Amino acid sequence: MAQQLLISLGSGFAAALLFFIPVKGTAFAMTIAMFAALPLMIAGLAFSPAAALIGAIAGTLGLFFGLVTFADVSSGPAFIFSVFFATTAALPAWWLTRLAWLARPAEAGETASADNLVWYPLGRLAAWIAGLSAAAAAVGLIAATARAGSFDAFVTDAAARVQPVIEQLFGGSAQLPGGLNAGELARTFIMATAPLMAAWTAAGLALNLWLAGRISLVSGQMRRPWLDLPENFDPPRQLLPALLIALVFTLLGGLPRALAAVVIAAIVVILVFKGLASLHASTRQSSARGAILAAIYGLLFFLFPLPLPLFAGLGLAAILTKPGRRPPAPPAANDQ
Repeated sequence: MAQQLLISLGSGFAAALLFFIPVKGTAFAMTIAMFAALPLMIAGLAFSPAAALIGAIAGTLGLFFGLVTFADVSSGPAFIFSVFFATTAALPAWWLTRLAWLARPAEAGETASADNLVWYPLGRLAAWIAGLSAAAAAVGLIAATARAGSFDAFVTDAAARVQPVIEQLFGGSAQLPGGLNAGELARTFIMATAPLMAAWTAAGLALNLWLAGRISLVSGQMRRPWLDLPENFDPPRQLLPALLIALVFTLLGGLPRALAAVVIAAIVVILVFKGLASLHASTRQSSARGAILAAIYGLLFFLFPLPLPLFAGLGLAAILTKPGRRPPAPPAANDQ
């Protein structure tokens, strides 16, 4: 019991520290912060979801009091930063590992794992990742709108704060390329912030969950059997109506359009992963598989983010063309 408590506290404080690193403002610090949920997910998968929950609470409280006590940050901004950590990293890490632990006995005709259990599907975990990421960004957007009084007031005020930074970067508004207006560029940046946050959170949670699974598996602490990812990564088709509804809402203006963009960004990340998984699966019989995958990831790295719509399209096509079959019911929250 004491060992698990120490593991929980250690994972929570490590996650909080990783999340705090971006205040340094460097690209490396931002990259490291993407793995803030990893210690909590390792604790959740390798030991128990309760360990991740305790760590999430401890990390959130530790981050708040650390900012106030040692970083001389006032309680208001420290509270907002801590809530941001909780909603984008700590609590999603606990909930995703809680779902990953769910299993039930296989019923007649179902494909079970070697232990004769049906574990929570990977595709549904991906859907939860999209939902949690979109919800976190949407809550932040709604809170900022409520504080400003209206969505337009929020965008105008935030853009006014960003505009001098843009002008300084380009050496004045007259130096902007293509005759761009610094004010319009600032508004575009503000409008894109919430969707980018949703996409970044979704990508980070998915990557961390995969890494935590691999680390737990190698350490011998993973209770859930490891499934072949390309073959078993099947996001539910219910994501597609949600994507369609969000696209319709982009025809509106103001806050509804911004919230729709958040949902679209989170779902597109899952579609990109599905597209990449499909490419992994389809090239398994090719003797040039290594070269093909290296070229694909090289294209993604050097031309990022331009290839993303292509991979998202592949993922969408893979979901639509998959033979229709009713997936097994996922384990309920009280299944073990």
